[in-house]
Amino acid sequence: MNTAKTYDLALAGPSPVETGLRTTLQTDTMRQLVGAVGEFVFVVDRGLRVIVANRGIGERSAKQLEGALVTDLFPQSLHARALSTLHRVLANGQVDGYVAEIEGNDGQSRHFDVRVSPIRDEQKIVALAVVTTETTEQVRAERAIATQARMIESMLEGVAVINEQGVIEITNPAFDMLFSYRRGELIGRNMAQLAGWPFEQPERWQPLSVEQGRSMQVEFDGRRADDTHFAALGVLSRFEVAGRNHSLLVLQDVSERKQLERAILQAVSREQYRIGNDLHDGLGQELTGIALMLRGLAGRLTTEYPTILPEIEGITRLVNSSIESTRALARGLSPVNLERGGLSDALEGLAMHAQELYGVDVTCTHRVKTIRPLSTELANHLYRIAQEAVRNAVRHGQARSIRLHLHGARAKVRLTVTDDGIGMPADAVDAAGMGLKIMRYRARILGGEVRFERGGPDSSSEQSRPGTRIVCECPLEPAADAAKARRSRKRAS
Repeated sequence: MNTAKTYDLALAGPSPVETGLRTTLQTDTMRQLVGAVGEFVFVVDRGLRVIVANRGIGERSAKQLEGALVTDLFPQSLHARALSTLHRVLANGQVDGYVAEIEGNDGQSRHFDVRVSPIRDEQKIVALAVVTTETTEQVRAERAIATQARMIESMLEGVAVINEQGVIEITNPAFDMLFSYRRGELIGRNMAQLAGWPFEQPERWQPLSVEQGRSMQVEFDGRRADDTHFAALGVLSRFEVAGRNHSLLVLQDVSERKQLERAILQAVSREQYRIGNDLHDGLGQELTGIALMLRGLAGRLTTEYPTILPEIEGITRLVNSSIESTRALARGLSPVNLERGGLSDALEGLAMHAQELYGVDVTCTHRVKTIRPLSTELANHLYRIAQEAVRNAVRHGQARSIRLHLHGARAKVRLTVTDDGIGMPADAVDAAGMGLKIMRYRARILGGEVRFERGGPDSSSEQSRPGTRIVCECPLEPAADAAKARRSRKRAS
C-alpha cells in the first residue's frame, strides 16, 4: 500500500480536464453503460485512483470503489506487475497488459487477462481504462488440450486424425514410424495409399462408425514407405469438428502375433489332416477288412450254422456303420483333399451333406481359373468359412434355400454364400456366438476380407425374408507373402 501512495503523491493534482472527465464518467448514464459490459472494467486517473467501475469487488460496491487506489483492487502478489504496467502506459501511451493467476476462496486458481488502454484529451493522457477478462475456462481447456497432445505424442500406438475423404490431417510419431515415414510426411496423404480395405472406398468404412462416439475395430494390411507390409489392428472412432466429421484411428503392429496365430492354425490343420488320413487309411481300411471277413464268414455259416447267422449279420451292420462314422469323422477333420477334387469337390460334398442334415435346398456352383492351384491353407479356410455360413443360414437365418458359389480368376478367389432366410440383424456382425468373428478372422489370416450383406439379387422377394449374402474375397497368397516373394525375385534378378 505504501508503494502505491508514493506513486500517488508524486503526481500533480487533477487538472480541469481530469476533473471534467471524472464528472462525465460518474454520471448515472455512464455508469449504466459501463455496467452493461461483461468484463470487469474500471477507469483510473493519473493518480491511479478509480474514477468509475462497472461492478464491485467483495463487499464493496462499484460506487464504493470510486476514489480507491488501484492496488485496492488486486491482491498483494500482483501489485508490482499492475503498477509497472499502468505507469508504462502512462509513459509511452501504448496499450499494454499482463496475465494474472489468482487463487480463489475455494483454493482453485483463477486466470485473468488484464488490458490497459490510455484515454486522451487533445493528445494528452488523462486517464487509463483497465479491462479485466476472466480466462479460467479457456486456460484450463488449453492446458487440457496440451496435456492430451503430449499424451498422444508419447503413445506407443500410432494415432491419426483423418477427414471424411480419408485424408490424414494429424499423426503422432508412432503412427509415422509404423508406416516408415519421416515426421509430418503423411499429412495430406490418403489412408488408401497406406492400406487397402477399408479405406480405398470411404462409403464402405464411414457407415460402420456413423454414430457419434461409436468405435469400431479395424484390421487391415498396412503398406510401409519401403513397400513392405505389416498386419495392422486398431480402433476407428467418429467425432465432429466445426461441423465436419472426422475419424480418430489408433493402430498397432500385430504382425508377430498374426504370424504366431497363423503358424498355430497351420499346425492344427496339419494335425487334423494327419489324423483324418490315419482314420481313413488306417482304421477305415481295417474296419473294411473286418466287414469283408464277416461277409465271407456269413456265407459259410448259412449252411453250417444257420442259427447264429443273424448275430453275424448284426455285427456286420455295426462294422459298416462304424466305417461310415469313421469316414465322416475323417472328412470333418480333413474336408479338402487337393489330390482328390480339391475345394470344388469339398464344397459340393458340403452342399449334399447340409441338404441331408438340415432338409434344405443347397446348391453349389464353381468356376475357378486362377494362375495357379489353391494352397491347402487357403482351401481349408474357405471351406470352414462356407461351412460356418451354411450353419448360420439354417440356424439363425431360417433359410429354405442356400447357394454356394466359388469363383477364381487370376490371383484372386471369391466365395459367395447366399440364402433366402430372414436376414442378418443389424448388430449381428458384432455379436458373439454366431461364428462371424471367426469367419472374418480366417479371411484376414489369408489376407482377404469378409462382407456380410443383408439381402441381395438372389434373396427372396418377401419383405420378411430379405436373405443374407456373405462374400469372402482372398488373394491366392497373403499380401505380406506376396511382397516377400517380390523382394526375393528382385534380389535374384
